[in-house]
Amino acid sequence: MNDVVTSASRLESQLGHSFRDASLLQQALTHTSAELPHMERLEFLGDAVLGMIIAEELYRRFPIEEEGKLTRMRAALVCRAGLLQVARLWDVDSLLVVGPGERNAAGKVRSESICANAVEAVIGALFLDAGWPLVQQIVVQAWQSQLAGAGKADGRDAKTRLQEYTQAQNWGLPEYVVNDHGTEHSPRFSAHCLVRGEDLGHGVGERKKTAESEAAKQAWKKLNP
Repeated sequence: MNDVVTSASRLESQLGHSFRDASLLQQALTHTSAELPHMERLEFLGDAVLGMIIAEELYRRFPIEEEGKLTRMRAALVCRAGLLQVARLWDVDSLLVVGPGERNAAGKVRSESICANAVEAVIGALFLDAGWPLVQQIVVQAWQSQLAGAGKADGRDAKTRLQEYTQAQNWGLPEYVVNDHGTEHSPRFSAHCLVRGEDLGHGVGERKKTAESEAAKQAWKKLNP
């Protein structure tokens, strides 16, 4: 239990908020594998709170954008990649309380999704403890750099953007060659993106979709330097 208390105290300093109910933050940083009160219910709540905060912020920042683009922009901001950026900002990996076997030899949590889920759980805990104004302020600050780039991107995921581009050029669809290099408990995929048979991008990730997305991003950058 001391690990849980210490982790919660460290994150409070980063967030700039001292929890009235310390157990909420402790729970948000505890994975199910630790066999203690854990994050799952707070994660459920935080997912909804985060979606609403980002939706409102996009609505205010982009008053002339259509609903479809705003929806794509929100999806890009609250996806796992967006959550992991905030997880790194808050140093969530080092704060998580997990069960035996959930960290690798380097001491890192084996699954990135645990860190992403913890960010949502922390947001849920903040909402319950401090209410809407403060959680909104903390979330907008944490997502500030991503929100700043939202208007520059077109809101589409990397694979969709690349596919639409290659079809517009009459090049056909991109192809993805994926290899699984991981294990059952520590999955790892690598993907190559081929456009007209030429290997233009390489990506890795814990999920096939993540690896393909990273490969598509590289291919897009080469085609649009």
